Amino acid sequence: MSNKNILLLAHDGEDFYKARLPFAYFLRNQGYKVFVILPKDKYTDLIRNEGFEVRNSSIERDNTNPIQLIKAIFEIRNYAGVCNAGIVHSFKFVPNLMNFGANILTRRKTVLHIAGLGIAFANPGLKFKLLKWIQQILFFFQFLRADLIIIQNPDDYKDFLFKKYFRKKIKVVKGSGVDIQKFSPKPECQRYETDRKVFLCTTRLIWEKGIREMVEAFETLPDHLKSQVELRIIGEPDTKNPRGVTPQYIEQYKTSTIIRFLGRQDGIHEHLRNADVFILPSYYREGIPRSVLEALASGLPVITTDVPGCNLTIIPETNGQLIQPRSVETIRTAVIEMLADKEAWGGMGKASRELAVSEFSENKIFSEIVKLYAQ
Repeated sequence: MSNKNILLLAHDGEDFYKARLPFAYFLRNQGYKVFVILPKDKYTDLIRNEGFEVRNSSIERDNTNPIQLIKAIFEIRNYAGVCNAGIVHSFKFVPNLMNFGANILTRRKTVLHIAGLGIAFANPGLKFKLLKWIQQILFFFQFLRADLIIIQNPDDYKDFLFKKYFRKKIKVVKGSGVDIQKFSPKPECQRYETDRKVFLCTTRLIWEKGIREMVEAFETLPDHLKSQVELRIIGEPDTKNPRGVTPQYIEQYKTSTIIRFLGRQDGIHEHLRNADVFILPSYYREGIPRSVLEALASGLPVITTDVPGCNLTIIPETNGQLIQPRSVETIRTAVIEMLADKEAWGGMGKASRELAVSEFSENKIFSEIVKLYAQ
């Protein structure tokens, strides 16, 4: 590829800094000149300080103003021209839509990265069916222009309209990658027995992540087990999402000895090292949840749901358990079974780590994406 200038497009500075910056480093190490366009926030300067050229745009995650969206499209189109981008690679639905609009009638390679399908594909009901249909139509138009469409699990392919016409463009790359050096198991010499076994969940706090069902499952454990466990939930309510968990709900558990909402936390890798089991009973239409990949790399047994994306992280009876979505009973049963078989946790954790290294490491995932650029 002669033009190795690449523009990365996102609509959230924090998400880019935490999830996409390692990919930007990788591209730079592969000889690409990396440019970034995203909204103005405190992460702009942090990304610039890492040596990347950053331009701010009007694109924002919760902005539905059509005038602002059109303005953002022209900003992206202009900046792509200024930096002579050979590739424009966007992440998630709104940036993908902007990428499509900005590159109509250009020859730039347009890469759309779909990291899950979201709430509309996770819920029944007329409102969500309508939203799903609108998204499917918009996907169709985006795909007409796209040169490469990256999805994170093969199940997502089934939900696209006229998918057979785009088969050659759509490629599966499993997840966003995980830093297997940063996220690693706690050394055996540092492990020690505690009275309560820690089940950890790290996630955005929206209902579709299974928060309500998980909390109820732990609340209704048999009395003799309640003194043996602690559920720690790390994350804050997603205020830009109408399905966000409410502060009032969280407040109910302020004095609970079983359920602990820890809010936003830094150093997630240390929290994972101090946990015994990871749990994410999500029925959101994930790509592959980054939080589960981090748990695998940290060498934890995992309980998650048998839904697209999540189900790629579990080898049943080897590194964890797959459970039914939206089910308090199956979450509770899985927790009880885990507590009854603590001797197997070491082997499960080792299998999780091996899966992370062989299938989901950043180097493997990023290399797959770069190879796709050249096709």
